[in-house]
Amino acid sequence: MQQGEMADTFQPLANNSLELEPPRSIDDYIESAYRHNSTLRHKGYLLDIIQHWRYYIIFLALGIANSGDSAEMGCTSFILSSVKFQHDILLKDGEADGDDADEIDFAGRGAAVAGAHFAGMLISGLLSGVLADVWGRRSTLLLGLVCNAIVGVLSVGARNAAELCMLRFVLGVGLGMVIAGVVTLCAEVSPPSKRGRFMTFVGSCYTLGFMYTACWALVIFPRSGSGNWRLFMFMNALPTMVAASLVMIFVPESPRYFLCRGKTKEAVHVANVIATRIGYVDKLLTEEELGQHLFQARIGEAKYHDLDANESYGTVETPPAIIQENLLREVWMSLVSIKQVFANGMYSTTIPLQLSFFSLTLATGVAQWFTRIFQMLELPTDAYVLSFCNTLAQIPGMMLASGLIETGRRRLVMIGFGGGSAILILLSTIANKIQNPEKETTVDDSEGLNSLIVLGLACSYSIFLCMAWLSLDVLSAESFPTKVRSTGRGVCVATGRMGGFCVQFLYGPLINEGRLTYMFGIASLFAIGGLVMSCQTTDTTHVDLRDHWDYSKVDSAVNGENGSHDRQRRKTSLAETKRSKYVSVELGSSL
Repeated sequence: MQQGEMADTFQPLANNSLELEPPRSIDDYIESAYRHNSTLRHKGYLLDIIQHWRYYIIFLALGIANSGDSAEMGCTSFILSSVKFQHDILLKDGEADGDDADEIDFAGRGAAVAGAHFAGMLISGLLSGVLADVWGRRSTLLLGLVCNAIVGVLSVGARNAAELCMLRFVLGVGLGMVIAGVVTLCAEVSPPSKRGRFMTFVGSCYTLGFMYTACWALVIFPRSGSGNWRLFMFMNALPTMVAASLVMIFVPESPRYFLCRGKTKEAVHVANVIATRIGYVDKLLTEEELGQHLFQARIGEAKYHDLDANESYGTVETPPAIIQENLLREVWMSLVSIKQVFANGMYSTTIPLQLSFFSLTLATGVAQWFTRIFQMLELPTDAYVLSFCNTLAQIPGMMLASGLIETGRRRLVMIGFGGGSAILILLSTIANKIQNPEKETTVDDSEGLNSLIVLGLACSYSIFLCMAWLSLDVLSAESFPTKVRSTGRGVCVATGRMGGFCVQFLYGPLINEGRLTYMFGIASLFAIGGLVMSCQTTDTTHVDLRDHWDYSKVDSAVNGENGSHDRQRRKTSLAETKRSKYVSVELGSSL
């Protein structure tokens, strides 16, 4: 598209029908389409889902993709506790005939297996975010799903720790692509007023993956943990295969992605496809209407920032020269210019999110070893049963996060960190008492009292982790503009994965030496650090995913009591907007 063509595209329209009401953005259009069937929705959500299943299956497909990710990540907790896996993969060379448990190398090989996928996710956290912004959210998601399905099947034939670590590393690269596509796609095809609910639904499917893995662990691994771990790895690849098929058939590309690439025709087409699936056919979006909205937004933006109307300061259009570049070259250019997520004051949003992801991943690293921890505590209850019950605890965690997400994203992140740190301190105390009982106060554990206490604390910890992860995912997805949303999230996720990989080489030796008290204590310090950093994030509750300023709010702030119009205010993140117009629509005159 040449400069003259772009100017023609964004001229004001003379259509009288569009002059009666302001032109709609993509968010406005999807919101109005979702509200259009409110009468049917009042008759029952089940009827609404059946009637418009082609829209809701988008989120089901994204949810299954998310569950496939968690199944692959959660399987390490179970295979590391398998006796046959330890003999096949973790046993030190030349010591196959030994009977000493110390011959099993948890500090080196075990930690490498547990952290290999984190290393892959560290690499893809940056690459996949840029790839999703340049190549497309759906394309990146599909590539990750296909990669994971193939690698999951190949893992069945791993002969040693080196081969398995290499496959897990490639799997981690695919996991990063899936995460980049799932979260961003879900945010950009959801109605703004219900975005938090839809994103928490997709995020809650993460629990389904862990439950799926835990169920197969109960079936395949007997109490001794001597089951076929290769069969277990194959079964874990099935959800990813199903997700790849559903995404390929039912999930469209994000209309906001097309718009930020300058493809207005494709953006309008996909937006109308989504609206039609919801059941909205009265007044479809047109290129002219969307063009008028972009033209008005650009004029207002240029007026506020004292720019030429043709400049692109925070707009959603990609310059034509960039669109015509080769894909690989553009990916490289985007990687080189990844500093854009720190520019124009965005560092105040990006850095706290990075450190929050980093701290949360460090604290979550304990969960990779829970099944082994249950075995080391020598509890009377089967360790795999305890792990399954611990996985079930994620269900109330997801329900709490879904119900509370609209009360404040940042608040929920802080609750997750605070509660998790408290639970880890209690786990450290109880582990110390179990492993080092005082002779005169030894308590008979025949009734499983210690099992109940440890399980209760582990379940509580899982609940707080769910709340923290879900709310942090939503918070990060809403904190960046469309043009760099996946890139911004990728930077944050990559920072977290770096911690997730490195911390396994701290937890692995502690597991080897049986120092669970130190392990839980160190993890609690990480959680406390995350609590401090989450206080520095910007809450995005009830904020629309617009890439232009809400000029009425900006003007009122500029002409308010202070009357200031300084550059710092101009760089303030859109996430600092206090209230969304969609909330105003819901609450009506009470606002």
